Amino acid sequence: MPMNCSTKTISFLILLLICLPVAKANPDNTNERLAAQYLREGQYEQALSLYQELFAENPTPVIYNNYLETLFALEQFRQAERVVNARIEAHPERVAYRVDLAWVHHRADNQRRARRMMDDLIATLPAAYQEVVDLAVAFDRRGFTDRALETYQHGRQMLGDRHPLHLRIAPIHERQGRFTAMMEEYIDYLDEQHDDAERVRGLLQDAISNDPGFERNDALRTVLLRRTQASPDNVLYSEMLLWLSIQQQDFRMAFMQARALDRRLQQGGKPVLEVAGLSTSNQDYTIAAQAYQYLLDMGEDGAHYLEALVGYLNVRFLSVVSDYVYETEQLLEIEQEYKEALHRLGVNSRTVQLVRNLANLQAFHLDNTGGAIDLLQSTLDLPNISNRVKGECRIELADILLLTGEVWDATLLYSQVDRMFRDDPLAHEAKYKNARLTYFIGEFDWAKAQLDVLKAGTSRLIANDAMRLSLRIQDNVGMDGHTEPLLMFARAEQRIFMNHLQEAMQTLDSINVRFPNHQISDDVLFARSEIMRQKGEYAAADSLLAEIVEQYPMGLLADEALMQRARLHEELFEKTDKAMALYQQLIVDYPASVHTIHARNRFRALRGDMVN
Repeated sequence: MPMNCSTKTISFLILLLICLPVAKANPDNTNERLAAQYLREGQYEQALSLYQELFAENPTPVIYNNYLETLFALEQFRQAERVVNARIEAHPERVAYRVDLAWVHHRADNQRRARRMMDDLIATLPAAYQEVVDLAVAFDRRGFTDRALETYQHGRQMLGDRHPLHLRIAPIHERQGRFTAMMEEYIDYLDEQHDDAERVRGLLQDAISNDPGFERNDALRTVLLRRTQASPDNVLYSEMLLWLSIQQQDFRMAFMQARALDRRLQQGGKPVLEVAGLSTSNQDYTIAAQAYQYLLDMGEDGAHYLEALVGYLNVRFLSVVSDYVYETEQLLEIEQEYKEALHRLGVNSRTVQLVRNLANLQAFHLDNTGGAIDLLQSTLDLPNISNRVKGECRIELADILLLTGEVWDATLLYSQVDRMFRDDPLAHEAKYKNARLTYFIGEFDWAKAQLDVLKAGTSRLIANDAMRLSLRIQDNVGMDGHTEPLLMFARAEQRIFMNHLQEAMQTLDSINVRFPNHQISDDVLFARSEIMRQKGEYAAADSLLAEIVEQYPMGLLADEALMQRARLHEELFEKTDKAMALYQQLIVDYPASVHTIHARNRFRALRGDMVN
């Protein structure tokens, strides 16, 4: 029977494989891996035998270093000295090998000879930048950090202002724990190189971000405060203090520096406005109110008067509703301030944020959804109102319709804004809220698809919210597509949004009964704690939050639960020691949390540290 085409092809491939030479493993690579393994396992005699052969054939830096370490382990210091001397003879221009010779004597405990050799290397150093750096790096690489610093300092004397070496010296001070000296070097460099501020801030950002004890942060602040006092006219120091205060979320200091800069440079309040916005988003409403008041005091002709008015009234509102206990009369007073502002300024494109905030206050906190809807609808009916203003009002109107249970009307409005503005931040807000709505009604696949689009390329706030909700859906839809626990939880969340707290609690309790060990349990506990907080049952809320941390320490809500517990104990229960312990637990156990910086600031303030 003749072969078909496929059979011929297979036979040819088999013949080809037989005829091809078999690839052989590189024996050098095999021996190098084996030698390294012997070295790691402490089998030095076997390692030495291989490294002698490898070094003779191919003296790469890795083989050279491992060869020396093997000789040191076997205390064959004379042989190590011969190896290094051979490298010096082959490469007399390489100062690193001369440092290695001193290193050999140091390892052999011949400290006098090692010290003399290093002294000579520094003393004979030529006044050339690269040679200074090469010697210092060679010292540093072999663990002679003090000698590296001595080399740089000697080089600085020889080179003068041409190469001050600040950025080389600062990391050495950091490794040796001299943080004030480190920061002096960075700021000295910035004094000389104003145009390189972005680079220095990047280096400082890396340093102060990896600073659990806050030593680097404190050192930088001390250096900047000292220089500001010594040279009050040097704007650089005030700008750096403002930057540092924002990194540390110390908005009191940030406001002071922004105000000083604004007065000195006549910037019309711009730096203060930025601090006011950051303070608001970080829930430091006291400082935000002070910053906005500073801008309002500039008068209605000020460049940022309207933004300041909107921000000030919003902060007044947020500061009240964020308190654990407040009176309705406080909200009615703020409502009246909104109405007076709109009466004075009129409803137009510039005051639309006032309209939105007032409608939100009326609908969600004063149980006046009818008044809020009428206010927004009248704004939409005004002539000469831009599409953007209408879009903003439609989003707020949709929120209120969802509050009243008008789900389909709400989703229609969200969709209109999304289509009108596409990739605009306004569309991102509408898309997120529409995805949340579809999550509420159980359309999880569609909701997750929209949320995944929003996780990238949107504002940080929207992206974070989208990611959290997307993860909740992902984590709680079973492999078999079983969604009933998530359906019940989404329904409970919608009822919380609509302020139907009793119905929401009943639904959450039903989840616990029907699915007692489901992975959504930490979300259920957190939602129940939120209901208890809104009802004023703070001890019960604290107990539920503690349960989250104890039972689900690796969950996504543990750090948030710790932060809320710490706030309860500090602000409501007035138990300072307990609050400090909770803040410290958050700092230690969840260093990557978005709450870590704030927790650290509160811990230090409660401990009585001089943070300003």
